[in-house]
Amino acid sequence: MRIEREYPFHKYFICFLAFITVLFIALRILINLYDFPILLEISRDVDFNILLRGFHNGLRDFYKIAEMPSGIPDWPPYYLYFWYFLFLPMGLIPFEIGVYIWDALRLISVSYVILKAYKIFGNRKDLFIFYGLLTIGYLIDGWFNNVNFVILFFLFLSYSFMKDDEKLLAGIFFTLATFKINSILFLPVIIVARKIKFRDLLYYIIPFFIICLPYLIFPDFLSQMLNNWLSSDTNVQGLTIVDSILWKALQPSHLMFISFLYIIFFESLTEGKRKKQIRIIIIILFIAYYIYNSLVVWIFPTFLP
Repeated sequence: MRIEREYPFHKYFICFLAFITVLFIALRILINLYDFPILLEISRDVDFNILLRGFHNGLRDFYKIAEMPSGIPDWPPYYLYFWYFLFLPMGLIPFEIGVYIWDALRLISVSYVILKAYKIFGNRKDLFIFYGLLTIGYLIDGWFNNVNFVILFFLFLSYSFMKDDEKLLAGIFFTLATFKINSILFLPVIIVARKIKFRDLLYYIIPFFIICLPYLIFPDFLSQMLNNWLSSDTNVQGLTIVDSILWKALQPSHLMFISFLYIIFFESLTEGKRKKQIRIIIIILFIAYYIYNSLVVWIFPTFLP
């Protein structure tokens, strides 16, 4: 049963995200005009810069490390190849214009998700947590100008079509979201949440298999991708090699779509003490993981000798 809502708190989140977007745009302009601490100058839009330079490597050298300006670390590409085509329109636009279009697309798509989610999911507390985690991811994704909002948008469309029993479209949009392979977590979540039956997995697996056929046809392409997945980046220092791999798989900005997986799962649980306990455990695990990874991967290497 849907819980009655007393106020449209989802609109407050949209207004806050709009404010953050405008603030980040203003900071970008100021950084271009004036001298700021080097950490701010380098980090602003760094992911978009990496994506754009990687795109200019071309599809043949998709997994080749892009040459970056001095001070910006080299990142081995690890998206699935079809990201090249998804990013193609942005790749043809100059960086100075593309970053603003990317800002607008992020705000529009996330606002759409927030508005629609308010109608789809009934539990106010879970919605609030979803919006809160989403906002944290938005802040980080927006500053570095990453792509996690695209994953959220595709997964949300997949879920919406699944709810409307449009299984083929649900599978297609899920497949599009898997350009970052960690979004494949969507499948076990909707299975555990009993949103689909096992036989319905074919609608998701078949499009994913088809789009991955080039990796079977060109095994060197597959090995390049796997090597990049497992590489220990020199600019990401951790206590173990696993820290670097986990950082690539579950960064704080990934909360944009992980928060969506959270609400799908919790929407399926019956209200009661058990659900409250699971919710607390999940949130504690979120906090502990991201504090640990932020400390050992970014904060300690940056501020300690």
